[in-house]
Amino acid sequence: MISETSQSDPENDRSNSLSEQVLRSGFDVVTGVPDSPLAALASSLERTPERYFPGTREDACVAWAAGAQLAGRTPLVFMKSAGFANCLDSLTSLVEVYRIPMVLLISWAGHAGRDVPHHNVIGEPLEALLDALGIPVRTARMDDPRAVGDALATALLLSRERRGAAVVLGIPEGLAAA
Repeated sequence: MISETSQSDPENDRSNSLSEQVLRSGFDVVTGVPDSPLAALASSLERTPERYFPGTREDACVAWAAGAQLAGRTPLVFMKSAGFANCLDSLTSLVEVYRIPMVLLISWAGHAGRDVPHHNVIGEPLEALLDALGIPVRTARMDDPRAVGDALATALLLSRERRGAAVVLGIPEGLAAA
């Protein structure tokens, strides 16, 4: 268990559950750039500095995770969907070219065009973009930690099998899978 939480604080209980699901899914180190849907996860992970290495740019997180993978660790990289554009070069020219297994958890701002315009620009075509790159995608509702954990475990198997990236797109609370 990553941390103890009070039963009176449902937000911490939920983040604890998501952080537990990340570890149960097989990841032993985590890096990423948090946004609102992932802030509770980052906050929970901060309590375990030996497992969590916060980043300031998504491309640097992908590069760090590639090194961690090559050193025998099992990293997870998390980010918001707008940050995916920041890591596209690192993902394609490092992870995919050198066949490094890696899982990304992306909070899907702009899912189905139901967000602010600047999130919709990358959010609407994100799944099709990943498909065009040949990167397998799983989706899960961010308000269901077990579903996210299951999707992460599947993505980890896919990334190892194909020796490249796999992505879990986290659908924001209140929206159903498209």
